[in-house]
Amino acid sequence: MSKITILGDYENVYAQSSHYDQIKNQGHEVEIYNTPLQTDHKIVNALKDADVVVLMRERTHMNHFVLSSLPKLSLISQTGKGLNHIDKETATNLGIKIVTTEGVSSQSVIELTIGLIIACARQFPLHQENLNSGRWDQLPGIELKGKRLGLIGFGNIGKGVARVANSIGMEVVAWRPRGPKGNEQRDFNVNILSLDEVLSTSDIISIHLRLTPEFVGIINEAKLSLIKKRALFINTSRGELVNERALAKLLENKHLLGAGIDTFSNEPLQDNPFQESTNTVLTPHIGYITYDVLQRFADASLINVERWLNNHKN
Repeated sequence: MSKITILGDYENVYAQSSHYDQIKNQGHEVEIYNTPLQTDHKIVNALKDADVVVLMRERTHMNHFVLSSLPKLSLISQTGKGLNHIDKETATNLGIKIVTTEGVSSQSVIELTIGLIIACARQFPLHQENLNSGRWDQLPGIELKGKRLGLIGFGNIGKGVARVANSIGMEVVAWRPRGPKGNEQRDFNVNILSLDEVLSTSDIISIHLRLTPEFVGIINEAKLSLIKKRALFINTSRGELVNERALAKLLENKHLLGAGIDTFSNEPLQDNPFQESTNTVLTPHIGYITYDVLQRFADASLINVERWLNNHKN
């Protein structure tokens, strides 16, 4: 029988999964950690007897030291698709397989993206600040119908955002790093343009790129300078894609109408570059944080464990 250790289950969703019961009923040992393991040595101690580790998002760093200290470990079942917290080269060299649960959180990120767009378009942050200060200032916002939404990245989340935007009556354009330009008329009423065209002609910019080495800093100061005045900027992808200091300057000098930012280059956020920015909604990387997604993460990651266990029966 195998030992499965689950790390980062802060919301206590794994024990509620039917797949958790199925694995235990087969005689496997399952251990759950609901609180953070803050040091490498604590992670190693928790995993020293584990054949399988299940990771809730990027909450636990599996670096070279950790992986090299775990001779029994054979499988990492990762929730989501982000792997920047795992030393993939060391895992490969040690024969540790990594499996993911892509697509599980797309709907929640789509909904947060639309929510941030609406919040910024109607200046929610400024209105709340004014009301909290005893001021009844009715600041004009913008309607979304007829506005151009520019998507940077056109994967599952970008396409989902496009569907909602089309239903509101927005014009949608997108840039994707691979694939032809043109009009995706069959399934989406979206024009595929160059990156510079999307940035310079859109009323709202929304980032939906996967974080890979080639895209780190892709929305740099020069690219940000292309954005039209009084546009909105939304990032529910990854903070490392954007020059945050340059973005903050555009907000502070009122070049942008507002921004909704869910991801940051350093998390948890400490040195906040947007502290002086007005009409800016900041959320602590909650794109995937819904009870629905967390339960789907638990189910999907345990299904991956079950498949591995079935293929490695003694």
